[in-house]
Amino acid sequence: MKVFIIFLLVTGILFAESDYGYISSGGTSSPPQPADGTLYEQPYDFPNLANAIYVHGPSYGGADNFTFTSEATVKSITFWMVFSSSAHPFDIAVDIYENTGGTFGSHIWGETVPGAYQTETLTGDQSWGFDLYQSDLQLQDYPAIPAGDYWLAMSVLGSPDNAGWLVCDPTYPPNMKQYNGSWTTVNYDGWFGLYDHDVALSRTTWADIKTTF
Repeated sequence: MKVFIIFLLVTGILFAESDYGYISSGGTSSPPQPADGTLYEQPYDFPNLANAIYVHGPSYGGADNFTFTSEATVKSITFWMVFSSSAHPFDIAVDIYENTGGTFGSHIWGETVPGAYQTETLTGDQSWGFDLYQSDLQLQDYPAIPAGDYWLAMSVLGSPDNAGWLVCDPTYPPNMKQYNGSWTTVNYDGWFGLYDHDVALSRTTWADIKTTF
């Protein structure tokens, strides 16, 4: 019976059409503390990991909503990710759209971030037999985004295998959108952050600099 149950679980993950497969996590990791310069963050929280939606282009992409209460300049973006291939990072296309009544409005900004401009850090956690990563993307064109409601869209380019955006059960309404031939709503929230500092000054590095003053 145990063998049969394991076979069903593995089969469900291998043949899932749009995600890695729902899990019930019980990890002990704590979310990273927001660094100075955090503009918006839905932080990594392993005990609440629910899934990872496919975002490897051109077949898949993901988008989640955020709000700026005042104009902000975005210099770096963080996603929490899982990859089925050891050959990464890949180029990642990121775009910001207006959120118009829960749908995509005008395209505000977009950039393809080369793998060379990403810093990947192991979280120390694993799911589905894979390591989980924090991917910090250093932007080259700093967008100044007015106050308002937006969608942040992301697609991993050139990936020969599955790439997943780590998500939790809905916490930050409205829910996410996933592209798989068309954009549809999915009942998850993605973990990501928008920052007005460069990757080199993020998280612990920035905290260490502060302690010198």
